[in-house]
Amino acid sequence: MPVQSVRRGISVARNGVGAFVLPCRKLTFRFCNWGASSVGIREFLHESLNKFSKENPGIEFEVIKKHGHPVIIGDYLNGKQKVICVRNLTASEVAVKANLLRDASGRKLARAKNPVSSINDGPRGIWSPFHVLEQYRHKV
Repeated sequence: MPVQSVRRGISVARNGVGAFVLPCRKLTFRFCNWGASSVGIREFLHESLNKFSKENPGIEFEVIKKHGHPVIIGDYLNGKQKVICVRNLTASEVAVKANLLRDASGRKLARAKNPVSSINDGPRGIWSPFHVLEQYRHKV
């Protein structure tokens, strides 16, 4: 059976059925060719991008020379985009940020819905209705 390309309309719920598809669709490296804040990303592009792209064949890579601070932009299958500034970082730190964007899902960070619970008693002890002033107690 020949391998088919991933279509844009695949739902996230079907990911993992048959084959796993990374949520990251494209990584864009934008940097300045002469700026001092872009030294790390230029080293990363020169030394490590070829190896990084071979390790991740399902991701499209784009390199843009543009004035300003360097950034890495991740585009995801759900249509979202994440941007990380890599100003004044070394080549190894840029690689860590590129891996972070590659492994991200593209969704916004959200708080956990379950509250924190503990098996230990609180420092104040257990609450009792007799801790309320007598005038506010329920009278039977």
